[in-house]
Amino acid sequence: MIPYIVLAIVCIAVSTQIRKQEDAGMGLLTRQQAQGRVCLLALFLLLFGLSVCRYMVGNDYPRYLEFFHLIPLDQVVPTEFGFNYIVLFMQFLFGEDASLSIFALFAFVTVFFMLKAVYDQSEDFTASFFLFLMLGYYFNSMNTVRYYVAWAVALWSMKFVLKGQYGKFVLAILPAATIHKSVLVVIPVYILCNMAWKAWFYALLAVAGVLAYVFQSYVLKAILLVYSSYENTSYLDGGTSLINVLRIAAVLVLSLICYKWAIKDNVQNRLYFHLNILALLLYTCGSFIPEISRIGYYLTAGHIFLIPSMIRRIPQPALRKGATALTAIAAVFYFAMYLIKAQDLLVRVVPYHTWIFPGEV
Repeated sequence: MIPYIVLAIVCIAVSTQIRKQEDAGMGLLTRQQAQGRVCLLALFLLLFGLSVCRYMVGNDYPRYLEFFHLIPLDQVVPTEFGFNYIVLFMQFLFGEDASLSIFALFAFVTVFFMLKAVYDQSEDFTASFFLFLMLGYYFNSMNTVRYYVAWAVALWSMKFVLKGQYGKFVLAILPAATIHKSVLVVIPVYILCNMAWKAWFYALLAVAGVLAYVFQSYVLKAILLVYSSYENTSYLDGGTSLINVLRIAAVLVLSLICYKWAIKDNVQNRLYFHLNILALLLYTCGSFIPEISRIGYYLTAGHIFLIPSMIRRIPQPALRKGATALTAIAAVFYFAMYLIKAQDLLVRVVPYHTWIFPGEV
């Protein structure tokens, strides 16, 4: 886990040099803007470098190697057609043994959209980037490769929702769905969360959550219509994450405290606030749903933008500093817990292996 800790420290230090500014005009860049772009490139190369150099990292890495072998043989695989065509194209370019090139391509796309999204949507780039790393979103991308391509695109496409450009939003999501179809859920969910909700709608959501839990057998049948491969597998055992529930609840408490200052008249934060409410319902009332995190991470992605935005709007300086310190401590603790859990066979992001030289790092 040392490479992850070192990477996090270096990247966070680099991120402190990035300030979002308007262009100087006539296509000119100020010195600070040029420095920021260099630092952004450095962040991309650092994140991409660690991802592209990994080998047998992630519990699904061996499965992907198997898919790469089966796809050109026209065998049945549980991957979407867009992913399959990309694999075939990369094998056409680089030969049958193109696994490292395929992983490199997906790492490039994932890191690019992740970093672009954080830069475009953050009010405080360093704070949002810090949470992006500490909450494990980047490091998880070395597992469930297809999912995190879709997640990165969904995060980036939020900006279209916030601008009311729903056509562009849908056009961004549809290609990602050919890589991992779970991303289709964000089309109705993000649009719904971008709307103003009345009090009765919150009550309706609570009732819907309770009904879903009571009639979970019917909900599972509906899910199996889309994910038939889950039938008669351990995925149906369900289960939720207590630490994620606590995190979502903590964000909700902070949101209610800061609602008047940071959410009530802020369209962007309102979207993230609504997503957090849906996440709380999902992780509590929908604990029986297979692979619940595949939906949950689309909902909690807004935390990296919402939390810094709320804290910076706290009017009392002492409370603002206290909230910043508590958030930083909680985020570092969350990262430490993530690194411990990442050693599990179901994750296997730790230890880090690289194809450059054998052995653990």
